[in-house]
This record gives sequence, C-alpha cells and structure tokens, in this order.
Amino acid sequence: MSKSRNFANSLIEKITLRPDVSRALRSTVAFTIPLIVCHWLGRPQEAVFMAMVAQNLSLQDLRGAYPVRFSILAVMALVAAGSTLLGVLTANSTLSATLAMGAIALLGGCWRHLSADYGPSAAIFSTLMFLLGLSQPGGWPVGIHLLGLVALGAAIATVMQVGFWLFRPQHPSRYAVAETWVALSDLIASMQPSAKTNDPLRNEPFAARERELRVSLDRTFLILGAAEKHLQSPLLKHLEAMRREVVHFAMRILALNTSLEPIINRPDFARTLPVLDSVLKTLSETTRSVAVTLIVYRQENFAASRVRLRRCQHLIRVLDEQIAAISTDSDISQLRVSLEQIARVLPRVSAALGETVDHSPARLRFPSALPELSSRSIHSLAGWINPATQLDPVLLRHSARMAVLTMFAVALYKGFAIHRGYWIAFTIMVVLQPDYGSTRQRAGARIGGTVTGVILASLLFWIQLPLFLLDGMAALMSFGFAYFLRRKYWVAIFFVTIMIVILTDTTGPVHADFTIARLLSTLLGGALALVAALLFWPDWEREKFPALLAAAVRANRNYIDAMSVWLGVAESTKTTPLMAKRRAENANRFAAASLERLLGEPARLNENRERAAALATYNQRVTRTLTTLAVHLEDGARSNAPGISEIIRQINNTLESLAHAIESGLQDSAIAELTSNLRQLESVVANANVDASKELGLTPSPEKLIWTQIAKTVAEIQAMVLALDMPNHQQLASLAI
Repeated sequence: MSKSRNFANSLIEKITLRPDVSRALRSTVAFTIPLIVCHWLGRPQEAVFMAMVAQNLSLQDLRGAYPVRFSILAVMALVAAGSTLLGVLTANSTLSATLAMGAIALLGGCWRHLSADYGPSAAIFSTLMFLLGLSQPGGWPVGIHLLGLVALGAAIATVMQVGFWLFRPQHPSRYAVAETWVALSDLIASMQPSAKTNDPLRNEPFAARERELRVSLDRTFLILGAAEKHLQSPLLKHLEAMRREVVHFAMRILALNTSLEPIINRPDFARTLPVLDSVLKTLSETTRSVAVTLIVYRQENFAASRVRLRRCQHLIRVLDEQIAAISTDSDISQLRVSLEQIARVLPRVSAALGETVDHSPARLRFPSALPELSSRSIHSLAGWINPATQLDPVLLRHSARMAVLTMFAVALYKGFAIHRGYWIAFTIMVVLQPDYGSTRQRAGARIGGTVTGVILASLLFWIQLPLFLLDGMAALMSFGFAYFLRRKYWVAIFFVTIMIVILTDTTGPVHADFTIARLLSTLLGGALALVAALLFWPDWEREKFPALLAAAVRANRNYIDAMSVWLGVAESTKTTPLMAKRRAENANRFAAASLERLLGEPARLNENRERAAALATYNQRVTRTLTTLAVHLEDGARSNAPGISEIIRQINNTLESLAHAIESGLQDSAIAELTSNLRQLESVVANANVDASKELGLTPSPEKLIWTQIAKTVAEIQAMVLALDMPNHQQLASLAI
C-alpha cells in the first residue's frame, strides 16, 4: 500500500511540474466524461456543448488562493453562458447577430486588458460559444436548455480543477517560487553539449529558456511582493530567500554558459564532454527536485534534494579535475572559476530550502484557506489579474479591427446562409493579432494544421467505427490538442480538427462536405485576417523595434553603472545590480519578441532584418558578459588597476551614443558622436595599465577575471557597431579590433 501511495505521489509531483501534461490530462478527462455520459443516455447532440465547455475551462492554468481560482472559473463560466445565450437569441436575425458579434469582439478586448494570463483565453472562448449558439435554432427555450448544458460542463471542469488540489494542495507563493526553479532546470537542460554545434543558431533554445526564466522570476517577484504587503510571516521570508537564491544560481549558470562558448568545440575538450553532460543533467534534475520540495514541503523530499545537491558538488569537482588537466589557458581558467562559483552556491540553496520545510509541516487534510495571501484582498490577484493603468492604443485598434472584421464574417455567414460558416469568424478571432508578423505566423499554422487534419480525417469516412472507439479517438485527439497548444500551434490545430470531425461524426453521419466547409472557412478567415493586418490600421513592428532595441542597450548601460560600487568607481548607485540585471534581461526579452514579429513582416518593407537580428543578439551577449562580471564581483573580486573608472565611464558613453544612433535612424550627428565615443573607449582600453602577457593559470587573480569580462564587453560593443553596417559611415568598421 505504501509503495502504491509513494508511486501516486511521485506521479502527481511530476505532473505538477509539467504543466503541459497536467493541462492535457485535466482537459481530456473533462472532455471525455460528458461525451461518454451523453452517448450512454442517447443524447449525442448535447455532448458537443458540454464537452466543449468542460474542455475549455479545464485548459486554464489557475493560480492564486483557492477563492481566487473559483472566482476566475465562475467568471469564465458566466461569460460562456452569456455568450451562448446571446448567440441563440440573435440567431434568427442577420443584423442582430452581426451587432452582437461586434459586442463580443469588443468585450474580448476588455478581457485582454484586464488580464494578460486569462484575457486571451476568455476572448476566444466567449467567441466560440457565441458562434456555436448562433448555429442553433433561435428562441428562449433553446437558450435556456443550452445554459443548462453550459452549467453542467462548467461543473465538470470545476470538479476536475478542484480534484487535483485535493491530491496536491498548491500554495500560490510556494508554487510561484517552485516555477522559477523549474524554469532554471529547463535553462540548464538546454545547455547540454549535444545542443552545441557550429550552427549560428545553436544558442536559440538557450535564449528562449532564458527569456522564460525572466518571465517566471518577474511573476514571482510580483506575487511575493503582493503577499508581503498584506501579510508578514516567517514562511514568506524563507520563500523570498529561495527566490533570491534562484536569481544567484541563474547568474552563475549564465556565467557558465558564457565560459563554455569559446571551448565547447575545442578538440582537447572533447573527452570531458560526457562528464560535462552528467554535471548539467544532475544540476537540471536537482533544481527540479528543489521545486518539488518547495511544493510538497515533506522531509523525505528535502532529504532527496539535499543528496542531489551534494552529488552536484562531487560531480563538479570531478569535472574540474579533468578540465585542469587540459591546459592552463585563460578560457579553461574562466570555466573553472564558473564551476567553483556554482559549487559555492549549492550549500546556500540547501540551507534556504531546509528553512521552508522546517517551518511548514505537511498537512494531512485539504486546507480550506491558504496562509500566504488574503483571499479578500485585491493584492491576492496582483500576480495574475493586472490591468494596465491606461488603455493601450494598440489594443484599442486591435479590438476595433477585430470587431469590424468578425461582424463582416458573421454578416457573410448569415446573409448567404453558408453551411457552417461560423468558422470564418472564429478563424479570424484566433488568427488576427495586433501585428502583421504574428498574424501571418498564426494563419500559416492554423491553415497548415487544418489542411493536414482534414486530409487524415477524410479517411474516417471510409471506416465505420463503433461509438466507443470514436469516443476513445476523440479523447486522444483532445489530449494532443491540449498538450501541443502552447508548444506547436499547428500540431494542436491538426489534432483539434480531427477531434471536431470525430465529435460531429458521433452526432450523425459526416460526409466530405463537412471537412470541405471547415477547410474553406478556415482559408477564408485566415485570408481576411491577413488582409486586415496588412491594410486595416496596420501596426508595423519596424517602427517599434529601434526604440525597444535602444532601451535594451541603455538597460545594459545602467547594468554596468549599477556595478560601479563594486568596481570602486562610485560610492552609491540609483539601483542594485540585481535589479539592473532584471531590467536588462526584460529589455532584451521585449526586443527579442519585437524582432520575432519583425521577421514575420513582408521582406520588401524591411531591408535590414539581418542587421536587426545581429544587433539584438549582440546586445544580449553584452548582458550575459555583464552577468558574468557581476558574479565575479559579487563573490568579492575587485580591481585596483588605475583607469578603470574612466573605462566604465567610456563604456557608458558609448552605449548611450549607440542607443541614440539606433533610435535616431543613424543620423549624421548621432554617428559622429558614436564614432568619437568608440575611439575614446578603445584608446582608454589600449592604455590601461593591465599586464595581459601572463597566462591566467590555474587560479586566475580577481583582477584578471574582471578585466577579461570588461574586454569581452568592449568587444561585443565593437561588434554591435560593425553590425550597424552603414554604407555612408565605413569609418566605423575600421575602428573595431
């Protein structure tokens, strides 16, 4: 019995830390229950509404105190019910249906404004239910009947959401901190040697995981901050300590990645790759084990995490000994220092993790309240429902464009009585994004997934399957849809297309006209969305990217400026290095997201896309180099070399002039200022009194460590200047070393 319980607990813990699997299992069970029950009762038509409501509500990853989660579920259920009723009541009038569609689209903009986490889902879900209601016979009797089905589907979804909490109660603050450790685990896993090749894009998985970690850290910062404002407790202090430890741990992982880059493909380093792989795998598993301990706060989990932390120390020591036998050049020495810095932080993690366990004995019952956040305080919603103080003009334009376009689609559907033409409006709602690049990517994924799904679903017309097999296949397709929804969108659409065909087949015979109608509606909706994004109030990313990139460059300037106290340049600074790091990483994240949208825009409108990609990449490398410098300084490294204050000042000036040149569109005055500052920086670095002739050796001095990172920072800045690639300013190219 104890073995079964341990296996069940282990399975639940693994599912808890894999939200895609948890979401897919939850929504699939919620989808399948009404399907089987309605078919058993001989009422297959009602299964569609109940299953769709239960699936969509179960897809939500609810966070926060239990009353907050119930409130979010209740609000989304009410929105679905109201949308369904509105669709039914306006089904018999083209004008009423068109106006109602506009209202639903505008309300979707409100949901997006109120919550970035739940708003988009609520907007799409409400549109789906409205269009399904619009496809039904009109009238109050039908509307009341469908309201009952929506309520039953919402009840099933609520049971599925709550049922998981019974097995693993999730304190919002604990879970939030645990998510940061899971994000760190994924970051470490992306560093495995198998992912390091000569491909220029080899670091893209690492960069994506780095951005995900930054998002998780920011979210946790908000949640703990909101909790501490309303309630002070020892547990919150210990969770805050674990949040700080994951920040310090991540800084050292970033420094390790920077140290690995110049030597990962060296022939003499090849024999250490298996050990390096073991170290990275163990570090990834250990950080995930820390996350499990934070959630379940049991002594046995803490004991397992402590063993893994010690194993990391031992493996790091083995790797260090093998690396020391390779050579004593500067790159090897830098790598050894990075490993030592990671090893030093592991005991701190163990001690901080132990405090969270000691102050939180495991409960044997389902808790009725969560101690970290007050369920009656608006602060308990701060991490998840956070409307902006002002309306975003981009969101306003997007909502207006969405309303006009979906109203046109509904008028087309109702006016010409297009068979299942509601898919036109729904495709527009899903595909149309605020910018053209994202719209094109989403349209391509949706059309590609629909086409491949239709081709495979067409084979079902030739096979007569019993009802229980159709239900089983629909459940499998539902799982695939939920699992890939946030991983690969086109794969999710492939699965949901087959799911819808099977679901319809259970209500009656399905012929080729059904799949053809869905395919044509998807094609038309995607085409309308693309045309609207291109011509109707277009929001071009090329106009935004220079400002975002300039802000990222200035964030790096502020980052190195925040380290002035450690470098002995200033007695105090406006912000701490950790806060400056956070802002720099966020600025890089915003620039990278903008770049991704920029690359999706028509090539004829963006002649310098490669330059934009190079500048964003180099600026992120500057941030990573500065993080490595911050790790050395945080561990006590200092430099007494004369002229360091002048170098820092010139780096700041050069970064500022570089940002000004980017956002000004490379004006002559900005280029002249950048040229002057870069020359002064190179002159100061060349005349610095640093003995660079000696090898760093097995134990590089703190001063050597600092100067190495400063030199790398200057080199990355020079690379950024070269990446500007200005035909009228070739003199800049001659300045780079």
